[in-house]
Amino acid sequence: MSGADRPRPQPWGSRVIDNAMDDRQYFEAIFAVVRAIPPGRVMSYGQVGRETGCAARTVGWAMANVPGDDSVPWQRVVGADGYLRIGRRSVALQDVQRKLLEREGVTFLENGCVDMARHQVGNEPPPTLELAFE
Repeated sequence: MSGADRPRPQPWGSRVIDNAMDDRQYFEAIFAVVRAIPPGRVMSYGQVGRETGCAARTVGWAMANVPGDDSVPWQRVVGADGYLRIGRRSVALQDVQRKLLEREGVTFLENGCVDMARHQVGNEPPPTLELAFE
């Protein structure tokens, strides 16, 4: 049997690969949640995961595989601490993400993280009540 005919070993085992493929079923649900994040707001990978019933890591994988048509505002998903995690993959992409968020009015702390207290979905201030006195 030549080297080309020999079956290739799967380094992680077929079970892990099968499970990874199963995670793709979450992608459309993840994309739907991300599409619903309003401009100027962000959600953490964990928040999106809780909304869709999957792990934060799966959300990260989905964000790395968004459609190329700008229909999913991937820049609105950040680390729980506000860190732009995409910087581990590419500093250039981290700069793009920051610029996109800044265009939407998202502010950053001195350490370069999103001001989560101000911009995270779920941290909205309570509505103000206007009382009319006559």
